[in-house]
Amino acid sequence: MNSQNAFSHPMSLQQLGWQPVFQQQLTLEDYDHSVIARIVAHHRSGYTLASEQGEIVLPIHQNQPAMTVGDWVILNSDLQFDRLLDRQSLFRRKAAGSRVAEQYISANIDTVFIVVSLNNDFNLSRIERYLALANEAQVEAVIVLTKKDLCDDYQDKVQQVQSLDPMLMIEAVNSLDQDSTQVLSPWCKTGKTIALMGSSGVGKSTLVNSLLGEVQQATGGIREDDSKGRHTTTSRSLHLLTSGGLLLD
Repeated sequence: MNSQNAFSHPMSLQQLGWQPVFQQQLTLEDYDHSVIARIVAHHRSGYTLASEQGEIVLPIHQNQPAMTVGDWVILNSDLQFDRLLDRQSLFRRKAAGSRVAEQYISANIDTVFIVVSLNNDFNLSRIERYLALANEAQVEAVIVLTKKDLCDDYQDKVQQVQSLDPMLMIEAVNSLDQDSTQVLSPWCKTGKTIALMGSSGVGKSTLVNSLLGEVQQATGGIREDDSKGRHTTTSRSLHLLTSGGLLLD
């Protein structure tokens, strides 16, 4: 089954990442007359929601607050937007061309995989910047060092990253090998939502494919002379992993 089409079928709130922090925001009326849903995709004209009733399409309306993939919303009995639940975490950035306006990237992420290639992309200062973004968003960070199979001294690189923080979780993988990426499974369990962060060309799309167990994304070629990749990801959406976790792509 396609990892996004899975949301067309009814799913429990727990499968969709429901947590006590959201439960505490509900009223008795919500239980009796409302539909609880999670945004799993954001399109130009609206949102795709997943719920216990199956997939719901919610058009964008000027009266809605700014929302993003991962948000939880309450709909009325007519499946119209009622309200947005308070977030547990939020990734955001300044909107292009504006000093004030913000663009919301994703919400209610449990863990972010900071993906760093063990080739020429390896840069401790860049890793520190990504860690700062994760901390600002209040999201647990795991450093994922890719292209382990192409690096003879990867253990030395692991130690360099560990020097940034003795408590930091670090995993080195070969993204082309699904057995290698199994070390990431503790963060990909049912109801857990993960996101990926990293420079273009570090192998995020390849890692996504490995975690999904299927060819889900187009992947850009790498020029061997400078190890730079072409950006091939165009939109954000949640995907259901075979492990039961949810992956923001």
